[in-house]
Amino acid sequence: MPWPTFNITIDPLGWYNLLTAPGLIRNADGRGQLPDGSLISEDEQSVTRPDGIVQYADGRIGYPDGRIEWPDGTVEYLDGRIVWADGTELRADGSTVYPDGVIIDADGVQIN
Repeated sequence: MPWPTFNITIDPLGWYNLLTAPGLIRNADGRGQLPDGSLISEDEQSVTRPDGIVQYADGRIGYPDGRIEWPDGTVEYLDGRIVWADGTELRADGSTVYPDGVIIDADGVQIN
């Protein structure tokens, strides 16, 4: 009789927790602290590394300067700009700059 086939999806954050769980210390506020100084949030949806970088379970990475990088290559900046992987940029004023240099203002009018 053959062994059953298992389809297992490994969550990177869960895998990280699994590998480091022997040294995990639970704080009174519900957060966990790993031996390297990283903090696991109380809801276990993010890990804050000692260098200030936050890794989220959904794949986002938050940097100390306020940037957030998404798994698809999108980057959000603290000033409100969003830059997609293809180079398209949505500015805080609502205008959009495309990789070919075309600029569309917030009202949908081409500027150049």
